[in-house]
Amino acid sequence: MKPISKSIVMFSGYIALGLVIIGLILCRLKKKKRERLEAPSPCKVASVDDIVDTKPSFTSTDFKTDVSKSDYSIYSTESAFVPSSLVVLTSPIISDLKFEDLLSAPAELLGRGKHGTLYRVIFENGMVLAVKRIKGWMISTDEFKHRMQRLDQAKHLNVLPALAFYCSIHEKLLVYEYQPNGSLFSLLHGKQPRRKFEWASRLKIAAKIAEALAYMHRELYVDGIPHGNLKSTNILLKNNMEPCISEYGLMVMDPQDPSSSLNGLNSMQQQTKGTSTNGFKADIYGFGVILLELLTGKLVQNDGIDLTSWVHSVVREEWTVEVFDKSIILDGASEERMLNLLQVAIKCVNQAPESRPSISQVVSMINTIKEEDDKSLVYEP
Repeated sequence: MKPISKSIVMFSGYIALGLVIIGLILCRLKKKKRERLEAPSPCKVASVDDIVDTKPSFTSTDFKTDVSKSDYSIYSTESAFVPSSLVVLTSPIISDLKFEDLLSAPAELLGRGKHGTLYRVIFENGMVLAVKRIKGWMISTDEFKHRMQRLDQAKHLNVLPALAFYCSIHEKLLVYEYQPNGSLFSLLHGKQPRRKFEWASRLKIAAKIAEALAYMHRELYVDGIPHGNLKSTNILLKNNMEPCISEYGLMVMDPQDPSSSLNGLNSMQQQTKGTSTNGFKADIYGFGVILLELLTGKLVQNDGIDLTSWVHSVVREEWTVEVFDKSIILDGASEERMLNLLQVAIKCVNQAPESRPSISQVVSMINTIKEEDDKSLVYEP
């Protein structure tokens, strides 16, 4: 081979080798770029609203619980949080809590409903808080702040107060002390083997809830702030198993449907004084349903059967004793006093709001039953 031809062949070989190397480098760079695009950003935390619930869970009528045991942050990239301060109410527990601390702390998703998400947030110092994240509540920032301040002023031992809150146009956060004993709903209907829940304890819980609700109605009637979503999932249990009404004033009832808090038809947009009057009567309805749950041990909705309708049908057929939870009958509860409490519940769930008793009348009726029950225990041999 001539020297010139040999040089051309060698040169061509070098060019081909160079092209191969350049191609490999370009492929490698393209692959790295694709990996960077597909990888989650270290600043991004998955939005809980994007999580698909794939696990079976027991539910209240409109709120899923036990959704996930994974850790999340309350912050999501789809959130409308803007730099702002957390408004700490009169609580020494979290006086030094900063908004940034709340967003960055690991949070366990406890449940998700139509209008909000509930988290259990654990801080480095061991403090545990419950945080309710609400989306889509069309209430002005000033009105929301005023509402939270009024709720903070109306304190009752059996009403869970908000410790702090955050408010923007699109999203709101409410911070509460975490209650580890769960809710009245879980005590009555939970998957775990049910602890003994005797008649005296049920009657005591009913009386405590009624008294707390009566106090809140008195304090907040002029402001037009009922509970708005009273049900057994919103009755939490403290360490001493004292009942505690949670989420007071966070929802507004549909005045055309008194039971809407029980089937997920709440309308957050209704904020007028006219609807609030019906909202107080709707609280009575919700309390009546809680009484029925305590008496029957049955779910509000079960396989398409509505608890209030079922109770009315059984009473109408004069099989009233069939209504009661067998466990309290076996416990030796007085049938007369159970029937008296059943009558209170039936009055509360009257379909006509104006025909329902006032909460003060409910308190009086339940306390009379409880006093009779307490006397019977004293005089028993």
